[in-house]
Amino acid sequence: MNQEPARRKWRGWTLIALAVYAGLSRTTVSEAADAVVTISSKPLHNGRINPMLFGNFIELLDDLCPGMWAEMLNDRGFEGVVPPAKWVYYDGSPTFCDRTWDKARDWSIETVGAFNGPRCARINGRDNRAVGLTQSGLSVNRGVSYRFSAWLRSDVANLRVLAVLKTALPDGRFVELASAVLAAPSSEWRRCSAQLDASGTTDRAVFELRVLGKGTLWVDKLSLMPAESVGGELNGWRRDVVEAIKASHPSVIRWGGSVVDPGGYRWKNGIGERDRRVPFENLNWGRIDSNDVGIDEFCQFCALVKSEPLVCVSFSDGPESAADLVQYCNGAASSKWGGLRAANGHAAPYAVKYWQLGNEISGDDDAYIKKCTEFIRLMKRADPSIAIFSSFPSQKVLDALGKDLAYLAPHHYTRDLRACEADFQNLSSMIARTPGCGHLRIAVTEWNFTGGDWGLMRGRMLTLDGALLNARYLNLLCRYSNIVDIACRSNMTNSFCSGIIGTNGSTVLKRPSYHVMRLYAEHALPIPLTVGKAPRGVDVIACADDKRRNICIFVVNSNREPVNVSLDLTDFGDQVAPLSVETVCDSFDMRQPDVMNNWQSADRVQTLSRQLTGCEVTLPALSVSAVRWGRR
Repeated sequence: MNQEPARRKWRGWTLIALAVYAGLSRTTVSEAADAVVTISSKPLHNGRINPMLFGNFIELLDDLCPGMWAEMLNDRGFEGVVPPAKWVYYDGSPTFCDRTWDKARDWSIETVGAFNGPRCARINGRDNRAVGLTQSGLSVNRGVSYRFSAWLRSDVANLRVLAVLKTALPDGRFVELASAVLAAPSSEWRRCSAQLDASGTTDRAVFELRVLGKGTLWVDKLSLMPAESVGGELNGWRRDVVEAIKASHPSVIRWGGSVVDPGGYRWKNGIGERDRRVPFENLNWGRIDSNDVGIDEFCQFCALVKSEPLVCVSFSDGPESAADLVQYCNGAASSKWGGLRAANGHAAPYAVKYWQLGNEISGDDDAYIKKCTEFIRLMKRADPSIAIFSSFPSQKVLDALGKDLAYLAPHHYTRDLRACEADFQNLSSMIARTPGCGHLRIAVTEWNFTGGDWGLMRGRMLTLDGALLNARYLNLLCRYSNIVDIACRSNMTNSFCSGIIGTNGSTVLKRPSYHVMRLYAEHALPIPLTVGKAPRGVDVIACADDKRRNICIFVVNSNREPVNVSLDLTDFGDQVAPLSVETVCDSFDMRQPDVMNNWQSADRVQTLSRQLTGCEVTLPALSVSAVRWGRR
């Protein structure tokens, strides 16, 4: 499908939006909203804004990892396609995880003798016609090479097997875009591979494993990926996803979630050769997870996007397994589990510093405290340098374990910022009054303005209004940066509307929340500053570098009308001057909070930039701005 006319259209709209944005004047602004906001050079407190406040979160949830992973074939081991859990729903739109193998009378599921797992496919070859196993709905691009592989065996030696990419013409006939003959299958399972060079572009491609000749072919663990993602630097990840996430600068990414606790995930089943990993049922979210993305792939993704990994260990899997995981990630190649990591292709340790004890696990009884103590003892024996996080802290946990922990880790899923602020204050008081706990910091390892709102309300996370709510929480984090060091927004990709990016077979879509997270990560400076009163509906924080030579003022305008503010930075003298403004807003300026980016209008909400020549700044309706001052 040729998307170039649509791109030209939206480039035109972007130019119009820039002109409108640059031309906003006081005549468009509600007079009641005009105000002077004073920015003091005095620090808000003695803390520093840590770049890891702008982190993110990956978990095994529906199409989150599949939407980032370069694999183009779903259900590649024929374990079946199951829906999400019944409590999880948005609007019923199918995802990559709903794609199935096309039904046909020439193949069936075999439940005996599979290469890996309980099932494989059996194709019954004919002597009078070609037969095939197909999966539809793939996206391919002309000139791109794709690597196919599969495990095959046959009861005859003369079957001819081809891997084919094809697409339907308007009259129903198929045209081949690429094909390759595979090595003749043997009576034992053997991995066969080929390269397919696409001669056309379409988002309606069909992959076919074509069999010529009479006989039976058993098939398992098929794979089709862009060649650039097979091995090498990307090692299975999509390049467009890596580039988009890297550009958003998440300094820390958490791995874990409810598949870890209480989902029964076991990390040792997700290492080694991917074709030999057994898929598993995701007990919490539904679906059959391919197990293609495990701890190695996660750590390698963090390295690609230059983020620190934060690993959540399974409480139900026990402290010994957690210690083994620490050694697997951080141990020398001469150690037992470090040696296995090296054997799996990564000789150098991943050097994972941050570790959380379970996902949303808490308790005040002696058994819980005893188990946490054993986790800490064994994990630190594997690597004494690691920083361990609690899960849902309590006073009893602090009393017993506080001296051995580094972070307390609440989760915040609410629009109620006062409740979040009260939680920070309560945790700070707990730390202050507990002997031996003065070193503790707070890490919000999951947050968003909702973790539920299932049904159509779930879609609010896709909106401009949702992005503004995210920005207001980021402002709160900066205000409490004297006690909060780390925060991981939930989630990264797809995830029933919560991802900062969406993906389809060929494209990345940047949600409004993506632009907000990137804005803060790019422009935040370490020293939080004292800010005067802001007008109603406007939330302001300011930060500077240590020498007060660069200043950034983050302003959230939640009003449905533009607001004009005059920034008073006289406290800084003449060493700084206004530089620029970057604003996340609706490029159409329709002043509707529920606008979204979508595949037809990918840049409806975007980041617009302009030079700043004076103290007055016009804030577009429903917008988030980063206003920069400094030396010209």
